[in-house]
Amino acid sequence: MTKQPGTISSTIRRNVRQLELFSNLSDEEVDILVRHSKIRSLVEDEVLFHQGDDGDFFAVIIDGRIEIAKHTEKETPIALASLSSGDTLGEMALIDQETRSASAIAIEPTSVFILSRQSFDMLVHQHPRCGTKLLRKLAAILCNHIRETSKILAETIEPNLIT
Repeated sequence: MTKQPGTISSTIRRNVRQLELFSNLSDEEVDILVRHSKIRSLVEDEVLFHQGDDGDFFAVIIDGRIEIAKHTEKETPIALASLSSGDTLGEMALIDQETRSASAIAIEPTSVFILSRQSFDMLVHQHPRCGTKLLRKLAAILCNHIRETSKILAETIEPNLIT
C-alpha cells in the first residue's frame, strides 16, 4: 500500500492522540500538529538538551524515560525529575523564550515528539483554534508544575519552622 503525499499515517495519529497533551484535538488538528512536528529517538545517556541551551522546542515523551537535572553554581548536577511516557518537557521555552533551566538526558532508549518554537508559532498563527487548545493545555501543565513545586517547597520549609 502506498502512502499518499501529505497524508498522516493512522499509527502516528493514534500515538499522538494517546498523549494527554493532545487528547482534546480533533483528527484534523492532530494532522496539522504532526505536519509541524517530528519524532526523535534517543539512546541511553543521550542529551536532549543542556541547561543554558536555547529553548527552541518542547517535547512529549512517547516511550522511554528522561531525567531532568539542574547544575548548581558549583556545577553539581541535581536530579529534579524522572519523566516517562506522556510527560512534557521544555514547555517553558515555548512560552518565555528563555534558555533551558535544566538538562534533559535519556536514561533508557526513548522516543520524543518534538515541536519547535517556530512551528508552534506558525501553528498558532495559521490555526488559531488548534493553537488555543494547545496553549490552554500547556498552561494547565505549567500550573500543575508550580503547584507541585510549591508543595515540595512548603514541605521542605515546614520542619525548619518547628522549634
